[in-house]
Amino acid sequence: MKGILVVGHGSRSKEAFEVFNRVLDNFRLKVEENVEGCFMELCPPNIPDTIDVMYKNGTRDIVVVPYFLFSGIHIKEDVPGILKEIKAKYGDLKITLARPIGYNNIIADILKENAEGELTCI
Repeated sequence: MKGILVVGHGSRSKEAFEVFNRVLDNFRLKVEENVEGCFMELCPPNIPDTIDVMYKNGTRDIVVVPYFLFSGIHIKEDVPGILKEIKAKYGDLKITLARPIGYNNIIADILKENAEGELTCI
């Protein structure tokens, strides 16, 4: 069985957690695979625990999708390091890592919408 794991950075902010879960809920409506979400650090659930659950539920092919804007140190080293440790634990588990959000024309639309939307005076 194939699954998708969306990995966010993690935050202590309740609002960040809620937004992440709203994104996951919307993403689930767009794909047929089982979608789970977790965080690299700062809050649960973490990557190893979430993959353990996915594996126990029969998932043997996981596409890890970073909910990160750029391919920084977390995407180049930290997340792959965690995934390699998990792969060593489960020999029959296929794990692939997708690219982070990066550049997409939609980003400019989001920035425009935010600039024209509700603003906070400083």
